[in-house]
Amino acid sequence: MRDDSIYTLLKADHETVREIFKEMEDTEGRATRERLVTRLKLELQAHAEAEDMVFYKPLREADDARDIILEAEEEHRVAMRVLGELERLDPEDERWAARVTVLKEMIEHHVQEEEGEIFKKAKGIFSSELERELGAVFLTEKKRRQAEMRAA
Repeated sequence: MRDDSIYTLLKADHETVREIFKEMEDTEGRATRERLVTRLKLELQAHAEAEDMVFYKPLREADDARDIILEAEEEHRVAMRVLGELERLDPEDERWAARVTVLKEMIEHHVQEEEGEIFKKAKGIFSSELERELGAVFLTEKKRRQAEMRAA
């Protein structure tokens, strides 16, 4: 049986984003960079929005998780802002690679805290059954948001 807990799905998304950043670091050329930024946005934005709604919202209600969840939500907000700036930046601009590096470092920090401290707190709050239910809801919500983004 596959492990479709919220943690497994979030970690899989984190790995996908790492791979996109690796491609971005190793690429040149307007068309490829534009394609990768579009792909990164599709992954990051849908992930962050679904995660905020499905995973963070119930954790925010727990007193011992509230502060770190508020911080994580702010990290999402700032990352989306930097991603928007990257999207508007000419891919041949000399600042493009620097902006990718800054965004990558922000995301790496966020993932490290999430997979460490936040997951640990969540495992003390959620039952195994709820973790699987949250995983299913997260996946559905993420796919819905990606479909909306593709249609827009």
